[in-house]
Amino acid sequence: MDTLRVDICYHPIRIAWVIKSGDLDAFRQAVRLSYTLWGGRFNPIVMAGREDEAQRLVDLFRVDLLLPVGNADEVKRFPEKFPYLINPFHDSILIGGANEHKRAQLLDVQNALAHLRDKPEWKAINDKGMRIDTWQDEDPLADVFLSQFGSYPSADETGIDYREMLTKVFEATEVSLASASPIPADILDHPAIAYLSRHAIDRRYGVEAGVG
Repeated sequence: MDTLRVDICYHPIRIAWVIKSGDLDAFRQAVRLSYTLWGGRFNPIVMAGREDEAQRLVDLFRVDLLLPVGNADEVKRFPEKFPYLINPFHDSILIGGANEHKRAQLLDVQNALAHLRDKPEWKAINDKGMRIDTWQDEDPLADVFLSQFGSYPSADETGIDYREMLTKVFEATEVSLASASPIPADILDHPAIAYLSRHAIDRRYGVEAGVG
């Protein structure tokens, strides 16, 4: 008899955020939410109204579900075009009532920090010095900085103060990027918010995009 081999690859749930083209507020919200999640740096953002492009991104990133960001009707209806991507989280990936402790329904950076505890990487991060990069909203490169270095939603928005958590765990220092000054040459030498969301996430080269 022939032997059937099945390879199973585990990975954090891959979200494709759906926004309306040109909605920069929704774009920024999606980026910040992604950085709260372990593996979130690899979540794509798709534009409602660009179905062919979205289909290619969904296949390329092997997306598990689509989550709308924003109030536009076309954004809210867009997941209906992909009925096989079932969303089990309804309105939010966070749970907990007004008087309850909030927590994510997905692996978030709290899980990444728990995974890091007592591992050699923990000391390496401390030795390099964790940084939280900040910038002015009116900086022409603000969205580039957000995408590259990362930022978290406010605690009022999520009910979880990810920034305070990171600061306490790694004694992170804040570095302000002044719009009138050159970007520090050593900025990429220090782990930042963007690093934590991709820690220990490796590409599985044995599985092609869109397969499995």
